[in-house]
Amino acid sequence: MTIYLVRHGNYLNPQNIYPFLLPVVLSPEGIEQIDRVGQWFKDQSALELPIYTSPVKRCVQTAEIISHAIDSSITVDDRLIESRCPNLQGTQWPETEDEVVKKECGDPSRESSAIVQKRMLSIFNEKVKDGKDCILVSHGDPLTSLYYHLMKLPLVHCLFDNEHSHLVIKRAEIVKVEILEGNAYLVSRHTA
Repeated sequence: MTIYLVRHGNYLNPQNIYPFLLPVVLSPEGIEQIDRVGQWFKDQSALELPIYTSPVKRCVQTAEIISHAIDSSITVDDRLIESRCPNLQGTQWPETEDEVVKKECGDPSRESSAIVQKRMLSIFNEKVKDGKDCILVSHGDPLTSLYYHLMKLPLVHCLFDNEHSHLVIKRAEIVKVEILEGNAYLVSRHTA
């Protein structure tokens, strides 16, 4: 059995704000990225896989593009939603990466990595129990927190600081999780 994790593509953000749960849409580049993701699934003969997606617009668009490529059904599942951070949502993105990390990681309204991981494990374990191949479309924080679990890494408070940025699931990246006997995992990362 295989579960594929897919992060949405690049999105339009002309005001350079923190989108979190806002309904920003994929950019032309993001659409091209996800077209390549859909083609990757076709090339793998991974057709007609059910797709479960975050309700946030950029993920729904991602799921729709993949679905069109591989003739799949789409189900929205709130457990795949972006992490919440009401204090920062809609505010201006800082100019430097260090400011971004300091602002985001220090914000008390930000949903913790542990809570995000718990809800991601809920849907992941449910799909493992179902025993059917599928695709989960989500965001950077949720997918990365799940990746930490799959790789048996201790979860950190700030998933995307400089020390841990190499573990972050990138936009339009595919993580292939093969479920082996005894619920062992074989995990590989792919860029379309």
